[in-house]
Amino acid sequence: MIRWLAWLPAIAACGGGGANTTVFDPNGAKVAPVDVATSSDVEHPFPALDSPDVPGGRGWMGVSVLADRVRFARPRGWSVRDASLEPGHAYVRYVSPNAYSFAIYERPDGAGEDWHDIFQRYEGDVAASGAKIIAAHIPVATAGNQGREYTVERHIEAKPPIVSHSREILVRGQSRVVLVQIVTDEESVSRIASEVLDVVRRLEVL
Repeated sequence: MIRWLAWLPAIAACGGGGANTTVFDPNGAKVAPVDVATSSDVEHPFPALDSPDVPGGRGWMGVSVLADRVRFARPRGWSVRDASLEPGHAYVRYVSPNAYSFAIYERPDGAGEDWHDIFQRYEGDVAASGAKIIAAHIPVATAGNQGREYTVERHIEAKPPIVSHSREILVRGQSRVVLVQIVTDEESVSRIASEVLDVVRRLEVL
């Protein structure tokens, strides 16, 4: 799993906006996010994964998201940027004070499907969005799951135009598949690599 962090490329912030706009959904849909300031359903505490005494930080908190279907530990300094509770298109996206974003998207795939079928559906969604896959099918592991990781390039309309690269990991649990997406605008991830690796290690899809 360290392998993908070692060569995560430079990434600019990819599609989307604040809590009052629609955001990019890798499933190929546009989804109106919930008001994260008033919703208590986006994220629930999961104290079994709390780590209050992390040197150099404010500790880690265990949480469950996507209707308690995904559990992981995250730095307490993260904040929820936007989220959706829409069945079939649920997601949550965090921003870190260390200048990167971390998102988890619900996928329509069945957990019992072959990886080949899961790959085809996801890759079709990427192509339909106008993005380009740079690297694919790299095995990774989380706390309780196997995954496959991609590097994806997107052209974002801006002045001047922005070419974005994101690291996207399909993670298959016992009953569902999710997509984990990590985005940063730095040329090197050495500053955040250890933190992001710890997040992925502690993630479990049920």
